[in-house]
Amino acid sequence: MPFTEHRFDRDAIRDLVAQRKANLLANRGESNFRRFALHVIAGRLDKDPMRYRDYGPYWPALKRVLAEYGDLDFGPADWPLVRATYRGETPEETIVMADEFRARYLATTIVGTNQFMLDGDSGETWTLEDEDMEMRAR
Repeated sequence: MPFTEHRFDRDAIRDLVAQRKANLLANRGESNFRRFALHVIAGRLDKDPMRYRDYGPYWPALKRVLAEYGDLDFGPADWPLVRATYRGETPEETIVMADEFRARYLATTIVGTNQFMLDGDSGETWTLEDEDMEMRAR
């Protein structure tokens, strides 16, 4: 399946990463954007594990970034093809892309939706169901 939907312009994402890093430093005096952002995301997921769905096709790559950070491992479930497609060139870009997707998702979609059209031509949907996170929610 060609992945045509929910993609971001790489230059725009690079600009957003730089902007968010600068804002974090100016507003909180924090220079480690990756650590700060991942702990915010992990806090959201600890509070309500089902909100992993908010990140849609960016969840597999975001989950990997969380796991690579060390103590933020949310389990082994993975979708390699989706993860390879819906990610940034750096962990920071992946974080920003996932957050941008989440913002759009929350503005336009019913919370909890786990079906995402990734190919606009075929209309075929991909179902995000992460057993690791589903079990945490129980």
